[in-house]
Amino acid sequence: MKNIWNMTKKDLKIFLKDRAAITWLFILPVVFILIFSFLTYLAMGGSSRQETDTRTRLIVVNGDPEGALNQRFLEDLDRAGIFRLEIASQAAADDNLKYLKVSRYLVIPANFSADLAQGKPVTVTVVVHPDGNLSGTETLLKVVNGVARDISLELQLLDGIRQMGEMQAGNPTAEEAFPVEKTLAQAKSQFEQSRTAPLISVSSRTLETGNQTEDTFNLSTSTVPGMTVLFVFLASSVVARAIYEERKTGCLRRLVSAPLRRSELLSGKMLPIWLLTLIQIVVIFFFGAFILPLLGIGTLGAGMNIFAWAVTSMIIALCATSLGIMISSVAKTEGQISGLSNALLWVAGFLGGALIPTFLIQQIPMLNVLSRFVPQSYATQAYYDIMARGAGLVEVLPELGMLLVFTGIFFFIGLRRFKFE
Repeated sequence: MKNIWNMTKKDLKIFLKDRAAITWLFILPVVFILIFSFLTYLAMGGSSRQETDTRTRLIVVNGDPEGALNQRFLEDLDRAGIFRLEIASQAAADDNLKYLKVSRYLVIPANFSADLAQGKPVTVTVVVHPDGNLSGTETLLKVVNGVARDISLELQLLDGIRQMGEMQAGNPTAEEAFPVEKTLAQAKSQFEQSRTAPLISVSSRTLETGNQTEDTFNLSTSTVPGMTVLFVFLASSVVARAIYEERKTGCLRRLVSAPLRRSELLSGKMLPIWLLTLIQIVVIFFFGAFILPLLGIGTLGAGMNIFAWAVTSMIIALCATSLGIMISSVAKTEGQISGLSNALLWVAGFLGGALIPTFLIQQIPMLNVLSRFVPQSYATQAYYDIMARGAGLVEVLPELGMLLVFTGIFFFIGLRRFKFE
């Protein structure tokens, strides 16, 4: 252990003198995140096309688009001033909810207007994501119930008045039959009926999502994890180059005579980069948590599980440095290290959701299958689950387990193929 720590201190001193390496590990990721986030922000309609309507987006699956009473219901809901209504198909609403672009949507049944006109009760449904914002759902239910009660009351009062009119028609003693007291009693009865048996009722149900995760399109939450995974795995090329340089200068050859096992040597080469990679992760997340919000590009989830995030970060960094060991043992020249790193890490980063959100990858069957064979996909998914869904360590254990499997494979290959010359 002492030998490993001595090698680690030596490599850290060398690294801290290398400005290019420091730029690659710490400055370039921050610049890349800033540019990528800003371009995405503009593409989504950022500062150049800022919407003036700040109400909460509410998707409506409208099964009765031509109904007059349905139009009245939607107008009253819009007039409440809390939600910005957006009509969408059932499939589009489900996709938006599944990936947490919205936390809930409203379904208006077919024949909504026709059934109400005949005095038949109807039910509108609020479909809720299990990981959605609870207070937002409660607000929606209150608003929808309020609008529904108002329309129900009006329709039932009009129906009661119509019934009284029909009963009075042709009745010569109508004034005696329907005095003021009886009319008031009828109106009171209709009020009570509208409270206990409204024509429009509201129900809610939770979307069954299985293991599917969300993707809130908060730019910071969507961009920072992917960029972190991309640059952490790109750091594996630093490990490979460091070993190549020591092999080229003969330093590794001299270590043959030292009382070091091959596994100790590789561990000594991994440890400094692993520590620097952890610092890189902290720097990137610090930038995402405190700098991006000042620029108006979103905030990282404040409710994320810090312990789960820390353990996940350590395992991701370990997997990336193990990959560097494997690359150094497979590549024979500096050109091969660069070429293999670029081809492997950028393509794997794309497949793993580091450059585009994972839910877009999952919607393309071929890419979804290929992504299962790269560690970046499990790393990105674990970060998204922790940050966007508030998942704990237990919930991301499957992803962490796969990352440890990749780590073992990379280190085993590197150990078996490693050469001192």
